[in-house]
Amino acid sequence: MSPGTSSWVESTDGTCPTSHPVKAKLASGIFHEPGGASYERTKADRCYASGEAAAANDLRPAKR
Repeated sequence: MSPGTSSWVESTDGTCPTSHPVKAKLASGIFHEPGGASYERTKADRCYASGEAAAANDLRPAKR
């Protein structure tokens, strides 16, 4: 992550920018990484720069 870049940003209508591709659902506490089974249909509440950044905020990865 480059200096001045936040580990997460708000989604725009459930989609994430390319700089923060990891989609997080806050109610379930789950994050989805690109290529995952549910990634395309998931409407994000928050977008993370990486899975590690999402995990650092107490979110867990999707099982598929």
